[in-house]
Amino acid sequence: MLLIARFLVGVAQGCANGTFTNYVAEISTPRARNTLGSVIQFSTCIGTMMSQLLALGLTVPPLWRVLFAITGVISLIHMALLTMCVESPKWLVSKDRIDEARNALQRLRKSADCTEEFNTLVNTVRAEMGPNAYTATIYDVVRGKTPDNLRHQLLIAVLGMAFQQLSGISGVSFFSTKLFNSITNAPTHSTKPTLAQILTGMVSTIGTLAALFGIAMAGYFGRRTLLIFSHMAMAISSILISVGSVKGYNVLAIAMVFVFYCVYIVGAGSIPWVFPAEMTPIYAVSAISAVSGSIAYASVFAIGMAFAPLMDVLKGYTFLLFAATNLAASVLFFFLLPETKDKRVTEMIRIHSVGVHNVMKRKYRAELYSEKDKECM
Repeated sequence: MLLIARFLVGVAQGCANGTFTNYVAEISTPRARNTLGSVIQFSTCIGTMMSQLLALGLTVPPLWRVLFAITGVISLIHMALLTMCVESPKWLVSKDRIDEARNALQRLRKSADCTEEFNTLVNTVRAEMGPNAYTATIYDVVRGKTPDNLRHQLLIAVLGMAFQQLSGISGVSFFSTKLFNSITNAPTHSTKPTLAQILTGMVSTIGTLAALFGIAMAGYFGRRTLLIFSHMAMAISSILISVGSVKGYNVLAIAMVFVFYCVYIVGAGSIPWVFPAEMTPIYAVSAISAVSGSIAYASVFAIGMAFAPLMDVLKGYTFLLFAATNLAASVLFFFLLPETKDKRVTEMIRIHSVGVHNVMKRKYRAELYSEKDKECM
């Protein structure tokens, strides 16, 4: 029963993650898109913090059943709240439900006059989808059978998700108690919360505060800057975790685990879910999100299966592997990931739908929104 339940939860999470991030990107104004993208990660941190804190007292038999039941109750509340959400105007336009799209956009923008925004939205969606309302399949995207050359968008979406997990965050999340036990030499089994379990709960709590910081930073720095910073900082943290573990500097190792988690939250935790929708035609967003999401969960599974054996074999040197992957991510994103903050989605699609390329070249730089563009934002 537990295996079946875990499978169903995994399917649901896989569907929800990509759908929700695309939904937020589609209903947001360009000015608010950066902040709202970070709010997704903040919400995830709150959920992680709550689960970790509840687990401190509910992991022993038979109370673990109560912990599972709480998940079901939260899901029911979520389903009830979803009935109040407005359908994506962009999706409605893609289905030629124009009047519904106009009403949905007006509900989202309240009393603002968004006639110009709506007309632009309709023209943009119709131009992207073509006269036959084409929708790309996963096969079309992978084989390059789309009207636009979307290989660059597919590559960075896949790399973003792969490096999100290869950064080592799954190891920290799934095996944080084991990791802290190895650092502090604490007992692995106890009827009361151990020091390692308490530290794990503290990581989640501080991560939530880091998510608030990330929301603030999203308004000042672009996605590209935050993602590269996040991976570089995780690389440095990983090296220091290894140094602290090997040399017996427990305080250093524990502190760097906290830093690692916080800098992940600021950039790599949320940005890979968001930027594909900001530079991909609407007809291919779902397909590319499906491919990148599958890569993300395959990477979660791989790291989840490999991390514990790696810890047993490499001991304190394990995080040197993650230092290397994070450094590689920083270099690749420097040359491949364009900045999407305050950029027109249509302009990003036009510039970057030319196959894999080096975005540092001047011809691949999109114009910022003008003041006129921002009147309805």
